[in-house]
Amino acid sequence: MTKHSASPLLLTLALLVFPVSLSAYGEDEHHHGHGGNSEPPAHEAHEPKRGPHGGRLFEEGAFSLEVTIFEQGVEPEYRLFPFLDGHPVSPNEVSAEISLVRFARKGEVFGFEPSGEFLRSQRVVEEPHSFEVTVEARFRNTNYSWRFESFEGRTVLSDDALKVAQIETAAAGPTAILNSTTVYGRILADEDRVAHLGARFPGVVREIRKSFGDTVQKGDVLAIIESNQNLQPYELRVQIGGVVIQRHAVIGEVTTDGQPLFIVADLSRVWADFHVYRDDIGAITVGQPVRIELGNGKAPIEATVAYVSPVTDEATQSKLIRAVLPNPRGDLRPGLFVSGTLIASATNVAVAVRREAIQTFRDWNVVYLTDGHTFQAAPVTLGRSDPQFIEVLSGIEPGDSYVAKNSFIIKADVEKSAASHDH
Repeated sequence: MTKHSASPLLLTLALLVFPVSLSAYGEDEHHHGHGGNSEPPAHEAHEPKRGPHGGRLFEEGAFSLEVTIFEQGVEPEYRLFPFLDGHPVSPNEVSAEISLVRFARKGEVFGFEPSGEFLRSQRVVEEPHSFEVTVEARFRNTNYSWRFESFEGRTVLSDDALKVAQIETAAAGPTAILNSTTVYGRILADEDRVAHLGARFPGVVREIRKSFGDTVQKGDVLAIIESNQNLQPYELRVQIGGVVIQRHAVIGEVTTDGQPLFIVADLSRVWADFHVYRDDIGAITVGQPVRIELGNGKAPIEATVAYVSPVTDEATQSKLIRAVLPNPRGDLRPGLFVSGTLIASATNVAVAVRREAIQTFRDWNVVYLTDGHTFQAAPVTLGRSDPQFIEVLSGIEPGDSYVAKNSFIIKADVEKSAASHDH
């Protein structure tokens, strides 16, 4: 196996992105029902004090409160264990409330009720468990309050890291999801705008004025030919403007009737020809929308089907379809391979994101939301999709700013950080 050294760009990106990670935050508090004390990992420099149930233990004077998220066999819920001088206190003597502030300052408040030896939250703690936490308790006419951060699936990038990573964001919102078929083809010259130019009379080519690749205007002289009949020279002129795409004329060559000396094409309009195979033919009709992808990051071209072949190719079992494309700048060069998306129908959805925005975190599909520098994994439920967009049924709201390009860089930093945090 050949070993390749890392490129300067990748090394720079790693140095800029990966040092800024979740290690700057507090850790998520979860109890999975394993029992016993949860030993702090050796790599945690500021591991919070733990209670006997594995949760975070807060103390003030003789009173202490253990805060944990329990999710063994139940939906995640907060459980609070009160103590006085290290001994359990009846939960009936304690009232409590937890306030959460999630990404983008979305708040939640949890009330509690006694349940056995602990206080149990009256609602489920939705994933991800990534938030700022305020715990308030009252015991024997004394109020207590503690605050901490519990983040997961979150990271922060500096301005330099963002620039190197080339992160692009977009706003989630309504989109038309296409029912479509992908086809492949190439750009061709419009044969209705291609001129094959030959000598009017047999003779000898005495002079050549234009060559391959030259741009010509209507009326330009391409060559001078000496007629065999009267030995007089005459001009071979082009009757359309365009580009010389073939030149067969050679000085001193004897021309014959029907022999093409030049081929000139007007490339201001071109064809995009696709071959649709039998399984995908369906009911393709003239006027059907087709989105043509050029690749290399270029914007797609929206067009319509202008021609559908009435016959199927016997050898390939495919049918030719064609779109006619304007080409004012000459960017669409004949011979260029392209792909097309034949659009049969479109369904409007309330929220959609770009397909490349979807990543995985733990066992979820996620979109990374951002406020500019902070990035938060948001679990999403996905619906219909097309080659560009995918519907989001739940997890984010219209207008949410998300990472639309290079989200894998955010995923890599989050996963690196998650390796040092218990869930």
